[in-house]
Amino acid sequence: MFMFARLLAMLMACLTMPAILAPVRAEAPHTFDGKHDISVINLTVAYLVPKDREALPDWRERVDYYMDRISRFHERESGGVSKLKIQVHPEPLISGKPAQELRGDEPNATFFNSVNEVAALLKWNQEKPEGFPILLVLSEINWRELDDFTRLRQLDGQPMFDGNLAPDGRHFPGAESGGARAIYDPEKGLGIGLVSADGWRVPYSGSDCVVYHEGVGHAIGLPHPEPADDSVMCFGQYHYWINQTWVTPEQKLALGWPAHSGPVPLDFGGSSNLFTAFTALQSPIVPQPGEAVTLKLTWPKDAKVSVIQVRIQTDLQGPWLTLPSRPGVEPPAELALGTFDRVTPVSYRVNVVLEDGQKVELRGYFQVKAQAP
Repeated sequence: MFMFARLLAMLMACLTMPAILAPVRAEAPHTFDGKHDISVINLTVAYLVPKDREALPDWRERVDYYMDRISRFHERESGGVSKLKIQVHPEPLISGKPAQELRGDEPNATFFNSVNEVAALLKWNQEKPEGFPILLVLSEINWRELDDFTRLRQLDGQPMFDGNLAPDGRHFPGAESGGARAIYDPEKGLGIGLVSADGWRVPYSGSDCVVYHEGVGHAIGLPHPEPADDSVMCFGQYHYWINQTWVTPEQKLALGWPAHSGPVPLDFGGSSNLFTAFTALQSPIVPQPGEAVTLKLTWPKDAKVSVIQVRIQTDLQGPWLTLPSRPGVEPPAELALGTFDRVTPVSYRVNVVLEDGQKVELRGYFQVKAQAP
């Protein structure tokens, strides 16, 4: 079994990792410290389920969604000089331990219990595949019990909200009960990440940032930038989808990636690239029962629409309902979701195809509440 306990001091937890001065840029794409080539990153992804839990029925679609998001972001930000080679294990990995045993007593124990088991089950990195190796575990659980669809945990027998809300009520990842972690081992030349359930199962805006932040960024040695900003390695997950954030020019230089000298953030809204420019945000941000809800859309320049498909889900284990849509060629500024007759969480997914062949899927989440915040 792989044992990573000696790396505990190097554990990189979101919002706790100290800032590090960037080293001198390497001649070719390398880890942040310049020690290991990242021209190709071999990312092995596994979905870990405790033996007393059930896998999500559509787990593979969810995983593939995040893999597509982080691949496009990595290609854009690295300028194509670093390639993500992603291999998703084809079945959920069923742990030999129940949830509570897998958790242990605190988040670091959850991390090591989880990644050790997955590495052993997969015999990960024993064959030394091409590229810099990273193991990314997407967990079915958090380090504490949490219903991440309602974002409620039980405290002294009472439901308590545990999540990250913007002042306007918009949901972003980041729960005290979560426990996402990552490490970079410069001696062995590898990275390991764990994204807990609250970081990926439900598609809050910014969940794709979490998957990249832990599963690629920290795993290749990237620290949180100083001064703090809204880049993907800092606070991006609390404000944006991943297409709206960035890797800082200083970090790009340290990685051997091309870095522009213009202002940051870029004018993503002015891009002609569908992945970069497209957003779909509910309005109102916190609808009430019986209130009409729409998705406000942003588009790339000169977009001509071929297909728009919108689906919603009000039960994490339930089906996705496809809404009727008859778009014209001109991109709509908004799409109607209809009304909800009761208080409920809602996940949504929007698939778009343009006439020039560009495609994108974007997912989001909101809660219908009895009264606005």
